[in-house]
Amino acid sequence: MKHFTEIENFTFLGYVLAHELGGTTPRPIRTVEDLEVPDEEFQRFVDEAKTAMLTDEELGDTVLDVGINWEHFVASTDSQLLPEHPLKITDVLMQEKIDSLDFITEAFVREVNLRSIEKQTGAQGRKSK
Repeated sequence: MKHFTEIENFTFLGYVLAHELGGTTPRPIRTVEDLEVPDEEFQRFVDEAKTAMLTDEELGDTVLDVGINWEHFVASTDSQLLPEHPLKITDVLMQEKIDSLDFITEAFVREVNLRSIEKQTGAQGRKSK
């Protein structure tokens, strides 16, 4: 149960911060420019995100959507956890999906954090991997 709460908190905090930023100008998601994930389906999503332009609110909504999916995939595979590796499951293909959603959510939250720093400092155009 701990992992579900951590995913939910991480995702929701990213969502709230993005909405608090209030930026209405669509901007690219710089933190996915070099992102590669193990699952092909989610890699296509990442490839689309590389060309997407999102406002802060849209970015926050996307963080929440992806995070909810990540949490759902983790919750639905709880019975497959490996005792010696509590963050891994026996289903390798499903593990790739879970890892992909993790990487994507983290990249989106890094973008939210970049935008927050830029808003506070007035700096623009930084990139974080």
